[in-house]
Amino acid sequence: MNFLDCIDNVDKKFGFSFDRINSNECRFHAIYFLDNETGSLLISNRYSNNISFLKDDLICSFLNAIDLFINELKEGANEELREINFSDTRILYEREGRLLVIAITKKTNLQVERGILREIVNDFYIRFKNFINNFDGAVDPDVLSYKKRLKNMNLNSLFKFNIHI
Repeated sequence: MNFLDCIDNVDKKFGFSFDRINSNECRFHAIYFLDNETGSLLISNRYSNNISFLKDDLICSFLNAIDLFINELKEGANEELREINFSDTRILYEREGRLLVIAITKKTNLQVERGILREIVNDFYIRFKNFINNFDGAVDPDVLSYKKRLKNMNLNSLFKFNIHI
């Protein structure tokens, strides 16, 4: 049995899809940048037209409310919401100071998705740390211009991941 037949066999037997792990297709449906203290949407970008979303600020408010609800349940404990899983979709939460970034992914590979998101969060936070820490409700034009960077960014190239089978 050759390697490709073996992979196909694993796919059928266990439900794994190696095509999705190594795909060059964007792994993300959307990414939202919020001020964690106010819940205000700073910027967002959609990568997929396959999912019909409501308005971005409504989605962010809802996802932030879930995060706040979990924090209330775990009062006193040092726990935070990291992800929500559905059959083909995953919602990832990443924080840096006051910055909360929420990504809706195509559920390809958690380690790769989290690595890519962490790179984006670090890049955004380094560029706009002063703005984020002193956010007063008005989104700076430089922050808004980051959306263009998000649109042009090849997210799959941000995180190199070697799979050893």
